[in-house]
Amino acid sequence: MTNRPAQKMKAVFWVAHHLEDALIVDRYVDLAIRELESRGHKAVVCRDTNSVISEIQDADIMIGYRILPAMFARAKKLKWIQFGSAGIDHTIFPELLESDIIITTMSGIHRTAVSEHVLGLMLALSRRIHTAIRNQEQHVYDRAVIAPFADNLSDKTAGIVGLGKIGTELARLCKSLGMKVIGTKRTIEGQLDYVDQVLPPTALDIVLKQADYVVLIVPLTADTQALIGERELKLMKPSAYIVNVARGRMIDEQALIQALREGWIAGAALDVFTQEPIPHDNPLWDLPNLIITPHVAGSFSGYSERAFEVFRENLNAFEEGQPMINVFNRQRGY
Repeated sequence: MTNRPAQKMKAVFWVAHHLEDALIVDRYVDLAIRELESRGHKAVVCRDTNSVISEIQDADIMIGYRILPAMFARAKKLKWIQFGSAGIDHTIFPELLESDIIITTMSGIHRTAVSEHVLGLMLALSRRIHTAIRNQEQHVYDRAVIAPFADNLSDKTAGIVGLGKIGTELARLCKSLGMKVIGTKRTIEGQLDYVDQVLPPTALDIVLKQADYVVLIVPLTADTQALIGERELKLMKPSAYIVNVARGRMIDEQALIQALREGWIAGAALDVFTQEPIPHDNPLWDLPNLIITPHVAGSFSGYSERAFEVFRENLNAFEEGQPMINVFNRQRGY
């Protein structure tokens, strides 16, 4: 960053959230506002698009989960956007990418939560916990549908598609259970801890063929859109499972439904979907070999405080004209 920002700045918060996220988002916003005001900066909270369009005209900073082209067109002084999520594929457009505005994300904040969520899903699939819960709801006590099929994770192979911050933490957890770990990484700079084999994204087929559990943890880019379709699902072992905590659009849902119905693979666990919330008539709901969680893999009790730490560290760097953390790479798309 070449120009030191003015001593006193204006920050605009666009607080637009689902009701169930209100406590998390509002707590983070409250902490950030207090920090800004303690430094003499002005903070404005907006809860609708018209308010943002009005207030962003003279703002130096924007904090929120997305920005719309109509807002960006009015942002004549904007220098930095701090997004509240790790992935920002939902809010990227050409004008923003072509600007010199600093874009930062919450990358890495969900590392522990997501990796533990994935491990929990893998354990549930291997031990048939989802079947036991469905039986419990129906007051059915049936060992025959669980005991012969329950398995261990030890000695199985985890195929992690995306060995970034979350993927490498998941690799550590898998290794602690005695699993073999293979995976893909865009930039390979030597061997990674807890990973037996690191492959380039072009070697995805190798991962699909070898893994007992395929886990998607890559950012959504042009290269990962529709990453898994009929061809890829048929490359997997009939005894294998796929877990998606990345983005719903990475998997062809219709192909996955067919794969689960016809036994191309043993099962799946999804935390993300093509359409969220999932429509009530979506066939995914009724698949007995599928576990659904409602896009909560990255949720944890201390989220607001951890997000605030990232914001405060970036605010310090921004004020001092120093390098910031979690800067969005426009070339890579994440």
